[in-house]
Amino acid sequence: MDRPRLAPSDNFPRLLRGRESQVGWWVLAAIALVSFSRVAFFNPVLGVFVQPLEDEFGWSRATIAGALSVGTIVGALLSPLIGPIVDRHGGRAFMVGGVVLGGVLLILLAAIDSAWQFYLLFGAGRAMVTAVLEIAITVTIANWFIRGRGRATGLMLIGTRGGMALMPLVVLLFITLFNWRAAFAALGVLVLLIAVVPPWLLVRRRPEDLGLRPDGESAQTAKMSGPGAHDPVWTARQAIRTRAFWLLLFGTSTLFVVGGAVNFSLASHLEDNGLSQGTAVAVIAVWATVGLAGGILGGEIRDRYPLRYALPICLLFTSVGIVWLIFVENEWMAYVFAIWHGMAFGVQLPLNQVSFPDYFGRWSIGAIRGITAPVQFGLNAGGPFVAGVVFDARGSYDLIFAVFVGLLLVGTVLIFLARPPQPPGTRAPPRRN
Repeated sequence: MDRPRLAPSDNFPRLLRGRESQVGWWVLAAIALVSFSRVAFFNPVLGVFVQPLEDEFGWSRATIAGALSVGTIVGALLSPLIGPIVDRHGGRAFMVGGVVLGGVLLILLAAIDSAWQFYLLFGAGRAMVTAVLEIAITVTIANWFIRGRGRATGLMLIGTRGGMALMPLVVLLFITLFNWRAAFAALGVLVLLIAVVPPWLLVRRRPEDLGLRPDGESAQTAKMSGPGAHDPVWTARQAIRTRAFWLLLFGTSTLFVVGGAVNFSLASHLEDNGLSQGTAVAVIAVWATVGLAGGILGGEIRDRYPLRYALPICLLFTSVGIVWLIFVENEWMAYVFAIWHGMAFGVQLPLNQVSFPDYFGRWSIGAIRGITAPVQFGLNAGGPFVAGVVFDARGSYDLIFAVFVGLLLVGTVLIFLARPPQPPGTRAPPRRN
């Protein structure tokens, strides 16, 4: 019986020789740690810093959110340059370099004393997450998994959701015991300790570079399952000529604008509605923890049901959660939101992550994501800033949350209309240069 074997020339850890079918899952474990580290520049973590930064510097919420927005826009503009390079050379160097840069920037944030320094350092970290880690993670998982891509993405998101659950608690702990400066420094050290060495040791561009195949398959299994519909070959130019590309792009973009704004505003909104900062952070921790299960469930759903049906249903559940959030005024309502919206948001993450690889294959997914990123992350950048402006003008997020519900409903329709296009052809894996 034909078994996958590691190429003898590769310096991949010898411990895994003889366990070649498990290699992809070890690669995934390293990626999950990178995914955990990037959360330091995510909206829920910055949301915990809002009140301390307001108190110390007198900055408005729009000003604080502006650093997030500027960094996201810069990252989005860089993405078209990064994507094709990751396609050619793989994501390992980008992951390791990105994590090191992120850790250093977080430590430097502990010493800021002006808005321009905050924008420079936090903006650079956010741009790195958007342009480098996001694309490197997406491309690497797409290359290593085809049939099991949903499950793999759901498991990877354990890192993301774990970061969303734990990092706000770390920030709150250090703010309570010391101050916000110590909290930034602690995040930087945490990131450097856990997410530099594993991707350097384990991540490779594609399984074919190691003499393996996606999903840990043997040559015989791969031949029986067939390459056609499961591994379509699209160039970026071919993809953008399809109707499905644009429907999927604008449909999933509603998730970016709404998710970014709601996640950033969540802690502040709960505190504005009478909850303590400790309760608000606890609610976020529950929300993120429930999302762990949601992410795994979303991955399993992708492997069983068409994305154009599953993702719109998920958006409807997410919309209901945001409507509930508008009326939250006590702890039990906040925790109901955390469970409902946390599950729905968790399910949507792997479905959203695999949407373009599923529609257009893995061979040019970096270039394709480089095209979609300016739109998606540009809108993601605008969401928190617009929410901050509306809050500064009205003293409440209620109106903008209602608008966000409408946007999600539009996204629901667009994704449902995005029928997967007919693949233009298939090809054998290219040789490693």
